[in-house]
Amino acid sequence: MAEATASSVEDRALDALTKILETSISPEMQEAQQIILRRLALAGSLFPSRVPPPLNITEVGGYLNLLQDLPELRLQVLSSTLGVAGPNVAAGFGQPHTAITFVTRRNDRPAGPAQAATPVSYTIRSDFAPALDEALAAIRNLGGTLPLLSPARALPTAGPGVQPPDDLLAVTGRVLEIVPATALADPANDPIALGASGAGAPQVLARQVNSAAPGAGTIASASWNLWACTDTGCSQQAVTGLYIPVAPHLEAAGWHQDPLPAPTSLTDQGGWQRWTNISGLVAGRSRLGDELLLLYPSEDIARSSLATILDYRWNGATFAGSV
Repeated sequence: MAEATASSVEDRALDALTKILETSISPEMQEAQQIILRRLALAGSLFPSRVPPPLNITEVGGYLNLLQDLPELRLQVLSSTLGVAGPNVAAGFGQPHTAITFVTRRNDRPAGPAQAATPVSYTIRSDFAPALDEALAAIRNLGGTLPLLSPARALPTAGPGVQPPDDLLAVTGRVLEIVPATALADPANDPIALGASGAGAPQVLARQVNSAAPGAGTIASASWNLWACTDTGCSQQAVTGLYIPVAPHLEAAGWHQDPLPAPTSLTDQGGWQRWTNISGLVAGRSRLGDELLLLYPSEDIARSSLATILDYRWNGATFAGSV
């Protein structure tokens, strides 16, 4: 009788716990739901055993000996035998959370020869996205476009002889590029141009392609010295038209670039398309490992070729072993 009473009390407690989990919507309770479901999937008695239950401690030892080369499964079997919660280490069931994610944005794809090479979307760090959205909206409001190209958002894999990449800003989500094919071929018609007003330094320009944009009328026609390139060389052409300097808008959003050299060919464009965002990095303090943990699960970082340089620190120009 006492056993039946204890069983009914346990059933009522489980029913009450189930109702709490079903009706709660807080992040903590949702995480608890995931843990319970994961344990049911991995460690619960959902299917009958295919081997007879052990009759004594000797048989239990025999089963464990068979699992000596599988330590994680061995711990799970022992926990199940004792009736206690065991380790839950199956890969693929966890949902690793990072402080920052990569979000997808629809790309500008202006008509022309470069449209086919322009991705339909790009990715950007979630903490950088709002400011970049505003910068792109301002350029579009003036009738321009800015087709973007984002690097692969994955950690470099480790392997024998594999060295960490040189471009550590890219793996921390701090690099964006303008699609290279959008400029330097036909500056009077390309959506993007590289040039200067008079003898000034080269700058990136967005050609006004939408005269119906709300702020299009604020852009005055001006004379520009624009670069045109072939596979073997580059030259400047005088072009009069409606062009929007890109730098003021991107710089307001945290994206900058070094002073631009003149391009020498279509294959050596001088780096005008590359923009970096180093906002928040403190020289001598910001650590590569901490930056990566904002974006990637620790397990992925440990398996990457970056695992050996996690203590590199920002020196004002790059992450390095000594500052």
